[in-house]
Amino acid sequence: MSGTTGTTPTVVTLTPAEEKAADKARLLTALVNVCGVPCVHWKTHPIALALKCDGVTQFNSDFIHMTAADIDGLQYEKGGALIPLELNFKMILRAFLAFYHHESHKKRGGVNVLEPTLPVRFKVFRNSECDPTKEITPWGVAISHSKGLADWNKLVKPSARDFKPYREANNWTDCKEVFTITLEAQNLTHLIDPNYVVTDVGLHKAQQSYLYKVFRDTVMHHEAKAIVKSHSKTKDTALIWKLLCKTYDKSMSTSLNGDAILGWLTGARLDDAKWNQSQGEHITFCEDRVNKFN
Repeated sequence: MSGTTGTTPTVVTLTPAEEKAADKARLLTALVNVCGVPCVHWKTHPIALALKCDGVTQFNSDFIHMTAADIDGLQYEKGGALIPLELNFKMILRAFLAFYHHESHKKRGGVNVLEPTLPVRFKVFRNSECDPTKEITPWGVAISHSKGLADWNKLVKPSARDFKPYREANNWTDCKEVFTITLEAQNLTHLIDPNYVVTDVGLHKAQQSYLYKVFRDTVMHHEAKAIVKSHSKTKDTALIWKLLCKTYDKSMSTSLNGDAILGWLTGARLDDAKWNQSQGEHITFCEDRVNKFN
C-alpha cells in the first residue's frame, strides 16, 4: 500500500478535577512568573496567603473575576491575627488584573499565563500604561458602541477644510507633513497606523468614513485618486495612507523637486536683490528646504 497515513489530532478533554488542578496551576504560574512571588516560598508569601484566605485558589474561575475592591480588602493571617495585605502587594495584584483584562480585550480572548513574553509586557504596561486610579473593566464587557460614537459626534468637530489639497506630485513632501500635523491636531493619527488595535468598532468605522471623505475631497493627483477610489468599500485609511507613501515618497517627481530646490539653494544669494525679506527669514527658509529634501 503506497502513500502515508495521516494521523488525526487527539482532543484531550480534562475531567472537572483535572481542570480544577490545572486552573490552580495557572494561578501559581501567574503569581510566580508575573507578580514576582518567589517559587520556593510561594506557600508562605503574603499574596498567596491573602488570596487563599479569601477563597481565591484558581485563575480563570476565581482571580480574573476579582474587582479592585476585592483586592483592597485582602487580608492574611500573621501571628494568629488577620492583617491587611501590604499596599505594595495590593498594587501588584491590581496592576496584574488590569493588565490581564487589557490584553484580553485586545486579543478578544483570554491570556495564556505561560507566554514567555508576559512578564516583560506586564512590566511595560505597569510602568507606562496602568492608571491605578481607574476602575478595572472586565474584558468581556464590551465598550458601548453608542456611547463612543455619541462622544465622537458630540465632542469632536474635525474639519476637512483643515487638510491641504494634494494636486501636484512635486508637492507631496509639503502635503504629507501638513496632513500628519492636522491628524495629530485632531487626535486621529491612529487612522493611518497599521498596527493600531481597534477597541470600539463603531467609533473606528465612523472615524474611517470621515477620513476617507477627506481623502476623496483633497486628493486630486490622478495616481493618488485612483488609490483612494480603489478602497471605497473597505475605507481602510491605514492601507490607503501606506500605499500613498509607497507611491510618492520615492517618486521621480519628488526626487526632481528636491534636486531643483537644492540647486536653487546653492545659487541663492542675498546680494542679488532677489530676496526681499529679512536675512533671518532667508536663513530660516533655506534651512526648512534643506530639512525637507536632504
